[in-house]
Amino acid sequence: MGALPTVFDNHELQELTLRLSDLEAQRAQLAATFSPDYPRVKQLQNEIDEAQQTLDSERARGAAHIEDDYFAAVRREVLLQAAFASAQRDANAIAERSVQYNILKREVDTNRQLYEGLLDRLKQAGIASGLKESNIRIVDVAVPPKKPAVPRTALNLSLGLLVGLGLGIGAAFLQEHFDNSLKTTEDVERVMQLPALALIPSVESLNGHRGSADRASDDVHAAAAGSLLRGSNGRLLPAHWYRIDDLAPQHSALVEAFRSLRTSVLLSAAGQPPRSLLVSSAQPGEGKTTVSANLAISLAQLGQRVLLIDGDLRRPSVHRAFRIQDSLGVVSYLTGQQDWRAAVEKMPLAGLDLLVCGPVPPNPAELLSSGRMQTLVQEALEEYKFVVLDSPPLLNVSDSRILATLVEGVVLVVKGGETPRELAQRAHAYISDVGARVIGAVLNNIDLHRDEYSYYQAYSYDARGASPDAQAAG
Repeated sequence: MGALPTVFDNHELQELTLRLSDLEAQRAQLAATFSPDYPRVKQLQNEIDEAQQTLDSERARGAAHIEDDYFAAVRREVLLQAAFASAQRDANAIAERSVQYNILKREVDTNRQLYEGLLDRLKQAGIASGLKESNIRIVDVAVPPKKPAVPRTALNLSLGLLVGLGLGIGAAFLQEHFDNSLKTTEDVERVMQLPALALIPSVESLNGHRGSADRASDDVHAAAAGSLLRGSNGRLLPAHWYRIDDLAPQHSALVEAFRSLRTSVLLSAAGQPPRSLLVSSAQPGEGKTTVSANLAISLAQLGQRVLLIDGDLRRPSVHRAFRIQDSLGVVSYLTGQQDWRAAVEKMPLAGLDLLVCGPVPPNPAELLSSGRMQTLVQEALEEYKFVVLDSPPLLNVSDSRILATLVEGVVLVVKGGETPRELAQRAHAYISDVGARVIGAVLNNIDLHRDEYSYYQAYSYDARGASPDAQAAG
């Protein structure tokens, strides 16, 4: 406390401090010789205590004085801050009012200029109205036209016809340019570098409707839309799983199409035609099951023994095309449960046997890669003239590439007007990479109403097998 400025500047406190130091020095000098009970030592001790009390009292009084000065300074600071805040608010208010004053001043100046301009124009108008002469002269008298200037009907109709014709031709060229699907045999031969084995017409085009076949669940609605076929006994058949041995005579064009496919397959090799065939496609829904089933039926109609094997172990559908129960079949043989001959189904058509898939396995690729599958094809060729295998799509799974190495020829099914060229080329490349032989492609589900197939309609057959030209000649 003695270091405080107020205490340090007090002369009385300095004298008391010096006197206390002197007394303590005297006591220390006597304490070296005498005991604390010595009278002189006791006297010095009393004087030291008295001087210490006086010094402490003076110091406390000085500290209180400093504390009072501090609180007074704090109160002055608070008052100064309040005064500063008030002055700042007044300055802000003055600034805001100055801005409003400037805005109002500009508005007044603008209104004054506008008023002066209007007043000047009013004076000019008054002077002009006072003049009697005018600078307007009649040059020529207006004559009403004999016919309207617009619209020019003949010109507009001609321009509309030309523009509409140009837009239609341009739209047709654009549609043809951006449509990358395979539609004709020329597209198949040019893009895939494969012969077109056959053209399979769509059911709608045979029923007199345009468009491709849709799978309808309601037979009545599908029949009205033209997507059902009439069987030989008069019942309605689903268009996506029809068989040529069960069609009415008015659908003989389908029968002739698959006969053409059969002929192309038999003539695909100069010597011995391929006896084991794999039917596949690039993607699902292109009709490979329908093509494989009807190709087998067409081959059996030659009087040969034919075995149709459902090689699609993931989504089998051959049993649906023949409307039989999918019980034991290929999977039962591949898993070692029974001999494949015991699972063969005899069809009503002489010479045609069917080997369905059976229960769907969890590992179809491993089963098809086993030696038992190769043994099945080899043993079937010893008992049958032809063996036809239906398979999954090429681009989705590897099953078709495995089966392609076990047969003598592969038939690719292409859906006309829907299969992209890139997918068809990729499917052909996948088969070629494994060393299998692709004998050609089948253009399925074509629309006979298109102009490029007009020649096909001209030679379609009627219910008795004769062409329209032959009937006219008869």
